[in-house]
Amino acid sequence: MAFRPSEKRKQTNYIIDLNLSPFLSLFVALIPLLLLTAIFQQVGIVNLYLPTAEDAIAEDAAQGLDSDFTLAVTITPAELSLRKDDQILFKDSTVEGMDLDGLTSQLVELKKKSPEKKDIVLLLDGSILYQTIINVMDSVREHNGSELFPDISLADRIVETS
Repeated sequence: MAFRPSEKRKQTNYIIDLNLSPFLSLFVALIPLLLLTAIFQQVGIVNLYLPTAEDAIAEDAAQGLDSDFTLAVTITPAELSLRKDDQILFKDSTVEGMDLDGLTSQLVELKKKSPEKKDIVLLLDGSILYQTIINVMDSVREHNGSELFPDISLADRIVETS
């Protein structure tokens, strides 16, 4: 018995073109609408100075200093203090609110005594609010347009146990 080819083989397959114009029209209208309704948020960037040990040695050698003092602002939920090495220069209770003006006036006096000093360390407790850190950084960085201590380093406050 001889087999003959099926009728399906004789049918020609047509390629059907997709009509994409309504789809493209939707995108033409949707993209400008989404761009117009988008809310663009401004982001502020604060540059932090993170020195290495080699940088500190090279800076001391260039300035001819044998030893340089370290300024540190300690921020805890209970107090705000300014230290110069082991000496406490300013201390304020943060329960009633921080006295940033008192801190800034103390830093202005320090800047008058040593104008070449530019770095300061913020020792932070883990429970300090971000806005509080930014407020302290702003008061440490400049006062009335004059530069105080722009090179700010952040560190975790070490809790001393007895």
